[in-house]
Amino acid sequence: MEIDEEHIKVVESRTKTGLVFMLILILSVTGCAGLRGSATTGDYSSSCKEPVVIKSVNGTFEDVWESLKMALNERGLVVSSVSHVGEMLDRTGKALNRTKQIYGQAKVMEFCSAVISRNMLERNPHFISFCPYQIMVYTLPDNENRVYLSYRRLIWRDSKDRDVLEAVERLLEGLVNDVVQEYGEYK
Repeated sequence: MEIDEEHIKVVESRTKTGLVFMLILILSVTGCAGLRGSATTGDYSSSCKEPVVIKSVNGTFEDVWESLKMALNERGLVVSSVSHVGEMLDRTGKALNRTKQIYGQAKVMEFCSAVISRNMLERNPHFISFCPYQIMVYTLPDNENRVYLSYRRLIWRDSKDRDVLEAVERLLEGLVNDVVQEYGEYK
């Protein structure tokens, strides 16, 4: 079979089109197509942002934990449950014969906002996956005076309901920022 120049051009064109299509598909699936706005515009679409926000402050674990609870209470919210992650890892580490200390202390504060959650779940009942809201508070073994606060961004494939998720992210961000303002960001 003889291949002429016209056949080569058609194959090259289809290959380029296929590669462009694959690139667009990959970027849209990962949310990094840059089509959803930017952080500078205040858009919380989470495109190409880290899935977890991590801040740290100078202080003691107990004081920072109490300040976060106070910030929550000042908004009329209450802690619904606490996961004692650090204690669980210490306990299970012994049972597994694993001695590496991962955290100095670590807890997860879980809570809900009736208004924000209702708005979010009326829009999309599958957003229940984001409930309850969580803020992680922890220290690392090498520096007990640096306390980390972190939360997960609410990432969803469809941006049409993004506004109700933005309200949750603003709440999480506001709570963490209140603590950061009180103690000062770790430097």
